[in-house]
Amino acid sequence: MLPFLIDDKLAARVDLKAERKARTLAVRAAHLEVGCEETRTAAKLATELGRLADWLGLERIMVGRRGGLARSLRKEVAALPQRT
Repeated sequence: MLPFLIDDKLAARVDLKAERKARTLAVRAAHLEVGCEETRTAAKLATELGRLADWLGLERIMVGRRGGLARSLRKEVAALPQRT
């Protein structure tokens, strides 16, 4: 699990895998930390995942169903601009 910080505070933990053959950044699980705002965290995390996917040369981000943040994160990732 990798930590995700917002303003130097732990906001979420994510399990990521770069599936290079499929050109996909897979988010296997996304967990929101207690006391953090779900919508804000999902939006900021989606933006950072988009940057990471671009840096790795991956075309897609796929968010799995594990974790309490997964549903909101899927919605935010779907709203990101399409990558080429």
